[in-house]
Amino acid sequence: MLFKTMNFLDLFFPEQAQATYLNQIANQSQIIAREQSRQRFHLEQKRRVQESKTHDMEKRVEQLERDLSQAGLVIETLLELLEEAKVLDRQSVALRAHEIDARDGVMDGQKTPPSPPPKEPFIPKRRWNGPREG
Repeated sequence: MLFKTMNFLDLFFPEQAQATYLNQIANQSQIIAREQSRQRFHLEQKRRVQESKTHDMEKRVEQLERDLSQAGLVIETLLELLEEAKVLDRQSVALRAHEIDARDGVMDGQKTPPSPPPKEPFIPKRRWNGPREG
């Protein structure tokens, strides 16, 4: 808020003083309006970016669901063809799946990826306070 101290000339020219004061208020209001507009613009920009990310994520999930459904159809087709050809039956497939699931040490109904090998500790080849090793 603007506070204007009155000077000696304001006593003799009150209309001019009032006009100057009103002009300062108007300028201050314009500055505030511009700042609020800028803030609204940035908020809208952030919202649109977030909305775009959400939309992209939803599209990715839909694609993964389609891929999974297609993979399930292919597996089901192969199982039926193998059963019809009397190569194997679903029970032997289920037994083999349990064996494979047990190999990773976690019976969770899925193939757990192997753990990455442990990293070797860093051993410097040079001593910084003396001659180089090696």
